[in-house]
Amino acid sequence: MLLIFLTSIAVHTVHVLHAAMLAQTRAPLPIRTESPQGPRILLLVNARTNGKTTVSVEMALERTGGRVMRVTERAEAEQLVRRWDPEVMVLLGWSATTGDWLRHLQLASRQGELPFLVVGNSAGEDHEETNAVAALETGAQAYIPASMGLRILTAQVWGILKKLRTQAPARLVQEENLCIDLVSLRVWILGQEIHLPRRLFYLLYYFATHPDEVVSNEQIADILWGGKSTYLAPNTLVVKIYRLRKILESAGAKGWLETVHSFGYRFSPPKNV
Repeated sequence: MLLIFLTSIAVHTVHVLHAAMLAQTRAPLPIRTESPQGPRILLLVNARTNGKTTVSVEMALERTGGRVMRVTERAEAEQLVRRWDPEVMVLLGWSATTGDWLRHLQLASRQGELPFLVVGNSAGEDHEETNAVAALETGAQAYIPASMGLRILTAQVWGILKKLRTQAPARLVQEENLCIDLVSLRVWILGQEIHLPRRLFYLLYYFATHPDEVVSNEQIADILWGGKSTYLAPNTLVVKIYRLRKILESAGAKGWLETVHSFGYRFSPPKNV
């Protein structure tokens, strides 16, 4: 009996030591650095791309601290360009029809040209060179061959975002009656500073950058929850709009946020005050 007991202790000890060695040698899990209010990055993945490559590219983009929205259909990408307003788009893979689609997308966008870059997903060197030329002629900021690795992708996206930050004005002012400071996260209406919770701040920012445009309940849900297509009960949306409307009214902006029955809401501040 004693021999059996000692043998079981020895076996157990070996298992514990083996587990400890595995724990020490195992690579640490990647840290997601995504910021809830970081830059918006749209990732459009070619349907033929393998899953491992897609995950690697997505993780490389997340290292910028941005919010990455991945889609595989062009129709989804078009909707997000209109509703989510991404700051940069990354295309994983290129096809013969991609150039025409991008030109149509740029013409249809009301936000001006959307900067984009392409990550190659082609095994053939000659074919990839043709894709690179086509992408750059279409207006891509860069074409990153599949063989170059993903650190180049992260650096390129960082460069685009940094350029956008330095070029874009820190404040949004419309006819001197509305001022939104995206650096200090402060809002003034008719010269009076108002205080908004985080979600209402970004909702008002979206309204202000899309004046006189009807915004649907689905769009508001995307704005409030970062484009994650989270379902919101109708009551939740009504309460959010009610709170924002009351805050605006308290600052003398009564009637700026209108209800468009059966469609959504429209932000229409007066042109001159």
